[in-house]
Amino acid sequence: MVPFLRVGALLGGLLVVAGCSTVAPSASQAPAPAAQASAPVAASQSASGAGASATAPAAPAAAAPARADPVASLPAPTGRPPQPAAPVGNLWDRIRAGFAMPPLNSRLVAEKERFYLERPDYLQRMFSRGSRYLFHIVEEIEKRGMPTELALLPFVESAMNPVALSHAQAAGLWQFIPSTGRAYNLEQDWWVDNRRDVVKSTDAALDYLQKIYAMHGNDWFLALASYNWGEGAVARAVRRNQARGRPADYLSLPMPAETRNYVPKLMALKNILLRADELGIALPELPNRPYFVTIEKTRPIDLKLAAQFAGMTVDEFVALNPAHNRPVIAASRNNEIKLPADRIDAFMAAVERHGQANRAFATWQPHTLKPGESLESLAQRGGVTLVELRDANDLRAGQRILPGTRILAPQRAVEDETRVERFEGPRVYELVERPATYHTVKRRETLATIARRYDTTVANLKAWNGLARGAPAGTRLMVRPASAQTLLTTEDGDRRVVRSETSEPRIMHAVLRREQADEPAPREHAAPARARPSRAARPAAKRAGTSAQKAGAARAKTVARKVRPVEHGDALRTGGAKRPPPRTNKRT
Repeated sequence: MVPFLRVGALLGGLLVVAGCSTVAPSASQAPAPAAQASAPVAASQSASGAGASATAPAAPAAAAPARADPVASLPAPTGRPPQPAAPVGNLWDRIRAGFAMPPLNSRLVAEKERFYLERPDYLQRMFSRGSRYLFHIVEEIEKRGMPTELALLPFVESAMNPVALSHAQAAGLWQFIPSTGRAYNLEQDWWVDNRRDVVKSTDAALDYLQKIYAMHGNDWFLALASYNWGEGAVARAVRRNQARGRPADYLSLPMPAETRNYVPKLMALKNILLRADELGIALPELPNRPYFVTIEKTRPIDLKLAAQFAGMTVDEFVALNPAHNRPVIAASRNNEIKLPADRIDAFMAAVERHGQANRAFATWQPHTLKPGESLESLAQRGGVTLVELRDANDLRAGQRILPGTRILAPQRAVEDETRVERFEGPRVYELVERPATYHTVKRRETLATIARRYDTTVANLKAWNGLARGAPAGTRLMVRPASAQTLLTTEDGDRRVVRSETSEPRIMHAVLRREQADEPAPREHAAPARARPSRAARPAAKRAGTSAQKAGAARAKTVARKVRPVEHGDALRTGGAKRPPPRTNKRT
């Protein structure tokens, strides 16, 4: 086993150096014998060795003739890389020595080689970023007896960028989607996203790769296809080919274009690394020793302060600690930080000095916005920019934040630094104002069709626009009145309306019409006395009176229908009135 670096003293009660595989092995550690390292195990013979010779017996390693193709001299892929006979000079040599996958017989490999070689600047940026993480990845791969081609997989997945985020919300070096990340214990919350944690995500990725390698009969090409396409999709494609009597290897399966190009990209990078000198690729210097060590902390610390202690810029610090989402690192969320191996002594000394000066390590603390306070004044008082304060709390520019909002903010005086550990996330009250919405009536449109389109009622359209009947084409109608809502976004990210005010007109004319319908119409002139109708004329008068009564009743019902939506469906909200429960499809 690789010996671990440990620091016993707790400086200022803040930090300890944790056991970590990123510490270089001692010089006295003897390498495993080559014959023993490459010896196959019971389940090692698999379909992934189809590209290597399976009929000729393996010759002893000492008698193996020199080959022009470096891959051809490797043993059949067993998932366990051969160990070097002597210590290697740099990490690139160590990676090359661990290659154990067979060549992939596909024209796409050469095509992807040309793609990378035509973009030397892109290659250099990827390799330079990888210099921080490759030693740890190779260490973990070799511990598990896996081929070191897998150390190149983050170049394909994320261009070795730990903060890469895909359109499918896959994140980190190994591009875990949220659900798979949670399945492999990669915590994702407001504080951290451990899919971006270099150590934790590498451990999870290798666990997953081992699982799907075994699932597909120890075939690395099918395992890699599953990593990209999904284990279920590859398993179904294999079963379909088998049911049709067709080969079920990687090259024979129907698959999406992205997956078809996925393994060739990895093989192209492998070939470029094997022939870097011949191709004129200047690989960055990569010593065979750890780039970073992992520190365990026992109390919160500001991210910017931690970077300052290590003599790093914030960007450099985040490159090694991309899992932390906030400007303060809470010990209860992710108690690890990574530092360059050559900065650990300076960091610990700075921590000790800071503690002896009795200064706060975590100045970002929960703060509830008081009446009269604004984000601008809060940022100015805390010595940060408004953009920094917004970013720390996931607030958008232009939001009208109200008193009562609880956020993280820097404080000049901190009495209890551990308060930040109990902060679950911002609780934000904001005022959202919406102007009135208008619609110009088109030919053949009716109030009913317009009401359905804007999720309202005909009665509302008539009331808001003072209409007695329909609206002719060209009429500009108000279809939604102006409103102001107070929205609450909770710590869990749920949003709900806690107060709503609209400028809907008070529909008093409908009420007046209803009241007038109950009263007799006033007479302007006294009607002259009429003679009693004759017996023959009486039935006609009776019929006329009945018709008038029916018409009056119909008018009363119409008025009542016009008023009812005002009282129930879209009630005017007044200060003390109890609001009806909102409709499930109501827009907010």
